[in-house]
Amino acid sequence: MDPHDTPHVLLTNDDGIDAPGIRALYDALTEVATVTVVAPDRNRSAVGRSLSYGRTGSESDDFSIDLEADGFTSPVPHADHELGYAVDGTPCDCAIVGVNALEPRPDLVVSGCNSGANLGAYVFSRSGTVSAAMEAAFLGTPSIAVSMDTLGMESELEPADFAHTGEITAALVEGAPGTGLFDRVDYLNVNVPRPDVESEGVELTRPTEVYEMDAALENGEFQLTNRLWQQMANRDIPDPEDTDRHALLEGAVSVSPMRVPYDVVDTDAVRTILEDVL
Repeated sequence: MDPHDTPHVLLTNDDGIDAPGIRALYDALTEVATVTVVAPDRNRSAVGRSLSYGRTGSESDDFSIDLEADGFTSPVPHADHELGYAVDGTPCDCAIVGVNALEPRPDLVVSGCNSGANLGAYVFSRSGTVSAAMEAAFLGTPSIAVSMDTLGMESELEPADFAHTGEITAALVEGAPGTGLFDRVDYLNVNVPRPDVESEGVELTRPTEVYEMDAALENGEFQLTNRLWQQMANRDIPDPEDTDRHALLEGAVSVSPMRVPYDVVDTDAVRTILEDVL
């Protein structure tokens, strides 16, 4: 892509096409790019890299490919939306459709902005937001997953709450072409502090490897407890200083440069580029 050309961005998410985070990114990105939205028609959080492919509908658990009827082709229902296309499917469905079916082919995929941070190596295969970015990267299209910490916020979020996130994302989309960043990086996982937290700059990070999910059987029922979110709520974390969760809780925007499937890029190799961009 010529760095002087306006990039074509595919924008998707996992919170659903009507979520305030995707509206905020759409408004910010249209200032620096041509944007096409292909996003789930409802909340599809935490579905990971699942696909609707081969199912009779995205709500169905039945998997069936009729080889005689339509080979290996499976429909992905959608409806027109004021932002683009609302898909009855998963974030990865949207990434595949958007990368391969749109003309012209997108130069970059942005997934977000997610309401809630996506931090840690364990979350990459679970988060619909990160999974859409990863799916695009597997298909050869560079991508950015964008999430914002909302833990402890009680008021209903509006697009204006994602204003700083939109600025960061637009800066990456506008500044990255021509820098060689995506020759070294397949995708970025970006996490932005809560809107009521004054930002303390940008930190290049690696996903924390700390994972503390607990389970118990009490009164005949299984229960899951997310110790990581419990620690975040208490602002008491065990993560090393160079990790995403540590940076976020120190008030910094966390940017983790990644290669598929889960490999962390040497941050020194991209530090100068991102410092110029952001």
